[in-house]
Amino acid sequence: MKTLKRKIVVPDNSNLTVKDYEDFLKNAYALLSAEPLYFSADEDINMLELAHLIPEVPESVIAIYLGINDAVCNKGLVSPFLVRHAHNNVFVFEPDVYSGGQNVPPGTVDAKDILCGFEPPDRTWPAEWTYAMIRDARRTPISLWEEKGYIDMIPAKLEDFTELIEFEKSKICFFVDSKAFEHPVNQSRKYLSTARKMGEKLADQFEIPQALKGEFEGLVPVILDKGQKLYIATKDFSPCSHGWTNIHPDNKHWSVVNENSAVPLDLVVAKPPLAEKYACKLSPPKGSADMTTDWFFRGKKIIRKPLLEGVFKG
Repeated sequence: MKTLKRKIVVPDNSNLTVKDYEDFLKNAYALLSAEPLYFSADEDINMLELAHLIPEVPESVIAIYLGINDAVCNKGLVSPFLVRHAHNNVFVFEPDVYSGGQNVPPGTVDAKDILCGFEPPDRTWPAEWTYAMIRDARRTPISLWEEKGYIDMIPAKLEDFTELIEFEKSKICFFVDSKAFEHPVNQSRKYLSTARKMGEKLADQFEIPQALKGEFEGLVPVILDKGQKLYIATKDFSPCSHGWTNIHPDNKHWSVVNENSAVPLDLVVAKPPLAEKYACKLSPPKGSADMTTDWFFRGKKIIRKPLLEGVFKG
């Protein structure tokens, strides 16, 4: 394993040291590099991205191997505790029609008000535009496309998780919105019935950091074994809250979760074409657009800027 070439700056409010972060990254690298999905022959630990989503909660540190990041993404993830979040489609409006803040389309919320560190997808999307997310489940993408001042939509990705480590070697419990099980992809996975029963039976054995009590309230616990998958998506393209805890008294090391994600093609194809005055100026969102579309249960506490960025911005 080569030496880490980048300097880690300990974030404010973190109780971890530079060595703690380096040790976590080295452990994550060892786990990820044992899987054939990651790291070509000329890649090393310096390919990894490191983030600490809530610095005052040590367990919310995460290492990411990002292999592809465009309309389709592929990531390898190692984290003791993935905080509750979801991915929301973002609808963009002209600020002279909806100025943002409280002045957004009915049933929506200004993304800038709920996301710490919100960023448009790229420089062609002006920051002064109004970026809104659906808050009222009765609102649909179609109804927002028809709103006065609508410019375009930034689609949020749907994710498919695959557990890569045997449960007996590293116990992990996923939590997900129950609506995920209505999706045809998950309905076709017959093992998920057993996985849910296992989750209900064993969820109490897993730790949730004291500062994050209630993080998964209302979500369904699911325990996957090696090779089993969980699709993080809903039939109506609404947000699907999810997270996990990999903190269990029997664990000797962390688990590895693979994430494949892609934009929902049906939704992208259905949205109206751009108005001519924008069509020649806007570049379509590339990559995961996480800094635009992510929603976190504890949004204002989240630090999404990585401590170390990977080769592809994640």
